[in-house]
Amino acid sequence: MNKIENNYNATYVEFMVSRSPKKNHEALLKLEKKSAEMFRREGVQYDLFLLSNGTSWEGFTNISKMVSASEDEEVWINMLSYKDKKNRDEFVAKMSDNKECQEGYEQFTKLITPGSEIITGEFSRL
Repeated sequence: MNKIENNYNATYVEFMVSRSPKKNHEALLKLEKKSAEMFRREGVQYDLFLLSNGTSWEGFTNISKMVSASEDEEVWINMLSYKDKKNRDEFVAKMSDNKECQEGYEQFTKLITPGSEIITGEFSRL
């Protein structure tokens, strides 16, 4: 796979939004850093963001309300950047057989809020 030097070279991105109990912050951060290293080895740029503000301007809805996050939870957004959709599909196929990736996903599902869903979306650069 071709390595993406920065997000500006990517034409295809995938976002994942999740919420987790604040008490799981350090464990989740450690897991996310490990995932980022693994994904970058495969040429995928992996960026992680933590929602820093739960308020919005009048007429707008904050994402924390859209995912039903409580005051005891954090909202995390992962952004995976790919060269193109074909690159993304190749990466997903490769990772579906990767034991380290599967174990990481199992750990992830134990750290996010029980019963919550991971919101995902794939976007093409305009």
